Amino acid sequence: VGSNNWVIAGEHTSTGLPMLANDPHLGIQMPAIWYQIGLHAPTYEVVGMSFAGTPGVVIGHNSRIAWGVTNVSPDVRDIYIEKINPDNPDQYQFEGEWLEITQIEETIRVNGGEEIVLPVRLTHHGPIINELTEGQEEVLSLRWTAQEPNRILKSIFALNRALTYEEFREALRFWDVPSQNFVYADTRGNIAYQMPGLIPIRPSSDGLTPVPGWTGEHEWQGWVPYEELPALLNPEQGYIVTANHAVVDADYPYLFTHYWADGDRGERIENMVAGAIGNQRPISHDDIARMQFDSYSLMAETYIPMLEAVQSDEPQGNAAIAELGSWNYQLRRNSVPAALFEIFYMQLVRAVIEDEIGEDTYTNLHSTVFMHDLARQPEAAWWDNVSTENVETHEEILLEAVAETVRWFEENQGGEMSDWTWGSIHTATFVSQPLGQSGIDQIEQLVNLGPLPADGGNAIVNANGWSWSNPASVRGHVSMRLIIDMANFDANRAVIPTGQSGHPTHPNYASMNPLCLNGQNYPLLWSRDAIKENATDTLFLSP
Repeated sequence: VGSNNWVIAGEHTSTGLPMLANDPHLGIQMPAIWYQIGLHAPTYEVVGMSFAGTPGVVIGHNSRIAWGVTNVSPDVRDIYIEKINPDNPDQYQFEGEWLEITQIEETIRVNGGEEIVLPVRLTHHGPIINELTEGQEEVLSLRWTAQEPNRILKSIFALNRALTYEEFREALRFWDVPSQNFVYADTRGNIAYQMPGLIPIRPSSDGLTPVPGWTGEHEWQGWVPYEELPALLNPEQGYIVTANHAVVDADYPYLFTHYWADGDRGERIENMVAGAIGNQRPISHDDIARMQFDSYSLMAETYIPMLEAVQSDEPQGNAAIAELGSWNYQLRRNSVPAALFEIFYMQLVRAVIEDEIGEDTYTNLHSTVFMHDLARQPEAAWWDNVSTENVETHEEILLEAVAETVRWFEENQGGEMSDWTWGSIHTATFVSQPLGQSGIDQIEQLVNLGPLPADGGNAIVNANGWSWSNPASVRGHVSMRLIIDMANFDANRAVIPTGQSGHPTHPNYASMNPLCLNGQNYPLLWSRDAIKENATDTLFLSP
């Protein structure tokens, strides 16, 4: 969906010390993915967000340092084609020898039913996955870093206790899977970035296609050394931003992935932060909160000016173009042009590339980077519809997309254009697990939340993902927002999209939802005095 984090040096903040922001975006669910927690003990003082039941704090701060994460999304899986011995199906070839396939049994216990015994066959690369791939004749095995021994809990405990930049980096040495973009701040005024994780070194493949497993040519040659993973300390610009986009350039000696995020979110965040710094305006908590809720569309900024030169033959088409021309490019739930643009962009991509690559693939293969570039190439061959005898211009394709947008709303929404707001189609429904899909209306009404109109969208800082196969229902969204002020931990802020409780009848089951949907947050307290002063209930556990 798209996660964001950034850290700003104290020389550019309103408090004189660094501020750190983090808002991971994950699949929508109920209860929330994250759980706010403070752990206070004689040798352990840390506050932030964790997964319910997971030891330690995954994202947060202690008395000296703070950290936030986004996903690097490196390519850490390879599929190998195995050559099976024709005389013995329990053997596979590797470097001229026949090796035995390891066979194990996984037992799945079923509550109230019989156990399921699942046979698993393994090569030295990993499990054979043919049962998951229909009609596949070749025998395939999967190698994945998640199959390696994992030291992430050791990393979390060390991270929670780290008090300096050096200890922070050493703690992340053990963060094996999944690789994350860590931004860092401390009370001494330092800001930093570190990427940890097990990244395979491939000697001769690019990770994009299955490779022969029997030759030995494509065996992983260990991991990218930790000291050579990207890191940054106190950059001159005074801030660090990550939003799943590329953290290395083409000159970096190791392959991470071919599929970085498009960069729109990172560019927008950097524009906002750098703009404030350029105006010599100290950045405050409220500024960061506004940035996290920013719903500005760089794609709209690219394409809407192109509509100024076109005119439709239909009044509704011209009305839609006029609405778009008056828009501020913010995807807000009460905005008509926001809805028009999102459906327009969907129709535009279809009109541009469906004729070349087919109806079943264009929704998955379109690229935001490609579409930005295409706008600067009005004579590009992509604009022509190859299934017609005419050679269409970019103006004709733009108008076709406008007409299809109006038609879509007339068929799916009806009514007047003034009713076609983004929030009328862009809604979030929080479905509880496991009862939210029980099929029993009374239970679903009790445990589920929504549908609720939502701001934001794809490739937006306030990111929430939706599929073109089901416009525009939210399927992924912000999983929490966090703002940490290294000058005053009691001024920290946070929010999660539902509530702290997983019990449907509890007042805190969905108490934070209105705050989250409206870009607001609440205090994430640190000091014992502040916590006691604001406590409403206290639970004592006595041995």
